[in-house]
Amino acid sequence: MVPVIVCASCTLADPMRIALVTSSELPHADHDLVPLAHACEALGISTETCCWEDTAIDWGSFDIALIRSTWNYVARMTEFERWLACVDTRTRLLNPLPAIRWNMHKKYLLEIHRAGIPVVPTELVERGNHCDWNSAFARAPELVLKPAISAGSFGTIRVAAHEQPCAQAHRQEHIERDFLVQPLLRDVLVQGERNLVFLGGQYAHTTTKRARWSGDSNGVTGRVEPTAAEHAVAGRVLAYVDSLGFGALAYARVDLANDSSGNPVLMELEIFEPSLGFEYAPLGAMQLAAWLRQQ
Repeated sequence: MVPVIVCASCTLADPMRIALVTSSELPHADHDLVPLAHACEALGISTETCCWEDTAIDWGSFDIALIRSTWNYVARMTEFERWLACVDTRTRLLNPLPAIRWNMHKKYLLEIHRAGIPVVPTELVERGNHCDWNSAFARAPELVLKPAISAGSFGTIRVAAHEQPCAQAHRQEHIERDFLVQPLLRDVLVQGERNLVFLGGQYAHTTTKRARWSGDSNGVTGRVEPTAAEHAVAGRVLAYVDSLGFGALAYARVDLANDSSGNPVLMELEIFEPSLGFEYAPLGAMQLAAWLRQQ
């Protein structure tokens, strides 16, 4: 019998290495990082928390770069977009780069609305242009104004009709940015948004988030159970995203609120850098880690 020589280094596969990508300047703590790192460790996955701005990191040494809390990208867009393109050539970026680019600019809300899915009424005011405030306030007595590219409630304010000069000044301050004008939904003030979290394509949990304006801290307040109507709208949103062919998503957060008729509408779809509420749903971290291990 011919002896079989087994190399120990060949039988012990190196553990999967995942970069949990954050930033050096956070407006508030990322409460998802620690539970996700612990869940990955329990499944034999090695993780390292990395700041995207750190030029010393060898991104090619990781199997996956998982975008988590790169929340300062708005002020460094050109640099961040270069970083995304570079990392995408070195390792597997999650969520996928085409999904990130599509989701980064909130004009996707208009696209989803055109697909027949209920979305909070949204007007896009392109950079350099001003809004017709008389018409906007005729449609709603109070408005939400925010840049179309925004993170952590950057530049997001509410204004009433009698505060039209404030609305004009805010638009002027952000005149070089595409801008969104939306009606303020009272349900956001009363119940808060419902954030339905999906991990590895499967529903995980729902958190609730209070109304959040520019400069406010993270507004997540706890867990809730979504209604059947909310599940249905979230399913339609994610089915539409799937039809765009971005590929598998590690996570998605569908933010909903009720309109004046009590029907859920999409406020935002977060497939880029959302908080996932793991401090309220620790099993979600394990669900995401288990999905990552299979990639």
